[in-house]
Amino acid sequence: MDLPQDVFVYSQILSLSGTQGTLIAIRPEGYYELRLISKGRPHVALLPIAQTGLVAVEPEPDIAMESAIER
Repeated sequence: MDLPQDVFVYSQILSLSGTQGTLIAIRPEGYYELRLISKGRPHVALLPIAQTGLVAVEPEPDIAMESAIER
């Protein structure tokens, strides 16, 4: 994953449910470093990896599934 990356953030700690943000870094201390917009202004947030879900804003390209079974 290239950083920075636009993501949807899910976190009970900050009551975030699909909030759009930017993943800036994955810290070795076990935190995601994120830039979130709150009250119209950007803020940096450190959220624990174990309690935070991230989903890339850009979907993956469709890949045609090939049958692995030969007939």
